[in-house]
Amino acid sequence: MSAGDGLCAEVGVAGVPKYIGASRDYETMFAQLSAAGIDIFFPVFQYQEAPAPATLGHEADFVPPCERTSPAFAALRRHKIRLVVPGGLIYPTSGAFPSIELDPLNALLACAGREAIYGVLGFDEPALNGIGLDASRKLYERVKEIDPSLPVLMVQSPMVIEPGRQDSDAARTQYMEQVRQQSEYADIVGFSLYAIPAAIAKLGSPGHGDEIVDYPTAIDGYMGWLSDNLPGKQTMAVLQSFAYADQFEHAYLTQVAPPEMIAEARDPTKQELKTMAQISIDRGAQLIIWYGSAFKADPASPLWDDVLTVSKALPR
Repeated sequence: MSAGDGLCAEVGVAGVPKYIGASRDYETMFAQLSAAGIDIFFPVFQYQEAPAPATLGHEADFVPPCERTSPAFAALRRHKIRLVVPGGLIYPTSGAFPSIELDPLNALLACAGREAIYGVLGFDEPALNGIGLDASRKLYERVKEIDPSLPVLMVQSPMVIEPGRQDSDAARTQYMEQVRQQSEYADIVGFSLYAIPAAIAKLGSPGHGDEIVDYPTAIDGYMGWLSDNLPGKQTMAVLQSFAYADQFEHAYLTQVAPPEMIAEARDPTKQELKTMAQISIDRGAQLIIWYGSAFKADPASPLWDDVLTVSKALPR
């Protein structure tokens, strides 16, 4: 089945390029997203993974304490962009949650307005990061206590075929069962599928044993797994809009990786972006989220324009 058969998806971004995010010009930022048919925004401004994580820190503009009239929330509403609330920034993974009266989600609803909030993202990749089931359950139940109409989203990490990860049948079976259990505490579930290039990403896929797979195989496999194992859930695909090389501080990268590996860790092409999204939609994804654009610091790169162009052309 293809897009021409009536399948469609909503489209969002988790982050914008560093050179855009640094301005904090939310009016221009959200106008650009809206013009491309992107109306869902997850506030991540991290621009580096190694040698240490680094962020612009503008996530703070989208969490309490906040004001309804702030530039971030005013621009959000003006351009009809809907916020995915970062649950991991407002709730603890252990210990007591705040009282209902002091709950930060209530504060965010007041600042943004219900119409400007798409949903709440649960703890990030909980099966990978060792987040307990009880923590995910508490977050889910708290969101529903505050507003039952708010969907809870959950992003899971795919299997990685390398030592210490999912490099055996037993490890893969155990891991995917943990994913299934965690996903019960969400309404919309998907995987972070960053498979380009395959030799660096080292992704495995359900049904493919210890094979390292390319992005079409990975997307097809995980979307199929969601359909088979979580039939009552809505599904999403979190897709790659970054180059692995961009996650590293440049001087550090040149010390730890040979030039040929750095060259291989490239941006996805426009055609790859289009194909990734289309396979996801064909396999049932109701939501596409592009992740990783914040790692891009070079305004001369065509990648961000490609993301916008591809997004605008996707069936709605």
